[in-house]
Amino acid sequence: MSRSYLSENLQRLRHAAGLTQKSLAMAANLPRATLASLEQGEANPRLDTLLSVAAALQVGLDELVAAPPRQRLYKVKGADAREYRDDHGRYVSRLLSPIASRGVQIQRVTLAPKCSAPGRPHPRGSQEFFVVFQGEATLEVDGDEVVVEAGSLVQFPGHLKHRYMNRASVPAEGYSLVILSLEG
Repeated sequence: MSRSYLSENLQRLRHAAGLTQKSLAMAANLPRATLASLEQGEANPRLDTLLSVAAALQVGLDELVAAPPRQRLYKVKGADAREYRDDHGRYVSRLLSPIASRGVQIQRVTLAPKCSAPGRPHPRGSQEFFVVFQGEATLEVDGDEVVVEAGSLVQFPGHLKHRYMNRASVPAEGYSLVILSLEG
């Protein structure tokens, strides 16, 4: 952890919440001097102190200690996107989100005609959103099938066994957005 990140994030989050040092210290059950020391980057806080401040601000611990938002910008060029193929290359999934992103995966999915490929189950608690923007796909989730027409979206628990299919004679394209559970 960089103390400068903590200091900068704490000040930014406190101001965004419209709190004074005194009111935040009271909400976190800490002396105001401790909070001031944290904001000045002079403290070496214990974990329970950081957790109290995060809870009082109603943010995750990572928001206090991670690089500030302007330092968390990632750009993935098309040529750098990771690609996964299945069903003899007829199913293509390109990971568009940065590998460094935590908790979110965005994939562009291309389904050739008559394609059928299993999805990768995600950790329990994850949610997957699958939207088709061209053609028509069939999504099988835990034995249930749903036809997803262009412009339609299906949301389902990402840990369930699922399969992407294109039963039509024209390609189908869509996006899969997975909000990963980071708890287990």
